Amino acid sequence: MRLGLVLAEIGEKNKISVTEDEITRAIVERARQLPGREQEVWEYYRKNPAAVAAVRAPIFEEKVVDFLIELATVTEKNVSRDDLLEDEEDEKAASGPS
Repeated sequence: MRLGLVLAEIGEKNKISVTEDEITRAIVERARQLPGREQEVWEYYRKNPAAVAAVRAPIFEEKVVDFLIELATVTEKNVSRDDLLEDEEDEKAASGPS
């Protein structure tokens, strides 16, 4: 849940939005997955704002993640297995007993 809140905050601050066209394309894609029932699927989304919100959410999150990836600078660093596990042990010790 926290991740969703963080993504929402980042998206809002950076004016990231989902267009009606993107939502329509996603709904059309879902309708295509049920051959012969496309009209029924379309009507379901037209009458159910919560279902549309459920389509919008992953599109929004993907756009925010894509935005963050564009900003990221990736560097590779070779570490030994012992060094890698040492970091994990340090984190466990810092968080206290489980």
